[in-house]
Amino acid sequence: MVISMTNRLLALVIALALSGGIAAHAAQDPQQPLAPIALPSASALPAALQTAASRITETATGAIDPSAAIRSAYQRNRVALEHLRQQGSQLKGSAHPAFNQLISDDERALTELERAALATTRPVASSTIAAMDKLVASAQAELNRQLSQPGAAKAQGSSQSGKSHGNDR
Repeated sequence: MVISMTNRLLALVIALALSGGIAAHAAQDPQQPLAPIALPSASALPAALQTAASRITETATGAIDPSAAIRSAYQRNRVALEHLRQQGSQLKGSAHPAFNQLISDDERALTELERAALATTRPVASSTIAAMDKLVASAQAELNRQLSQPGAAKAQGSSQSGKSHGNDR
């Protein structure tokens, strides 16, 4: 009973904080409303919901504390790049090291974006987060392009043993 009441109170506090952040964002810049988020297919729904929740949280946090929103987006995108690196271990031949290099370059660019934004007195979270997300989206598109080429992926049995290659540099 106490746990149920605590959970309800926590949900209420989160809802109030989120709506307050969104209202603050709207009051701060009424010409730039929150961007709608399109959800993909049902198979990717849990990841899409998590991404949507992250973006809403980052937008609300960005209205109150832009630096925290930028740091949160940076962490989310670092994790996404590492997942892409692991998925890239399916590539064979010279495509695998080339993709690892692309991910390493994107990680450096992501770090530079974060540092540059946080070095300002009043960082603009929305444009910085959009640039960070664009880096990850381009890496995802490149991986999809590489994997769609005939014979680009290793056989499933060998891709399992090759997963440790994602951490080699």
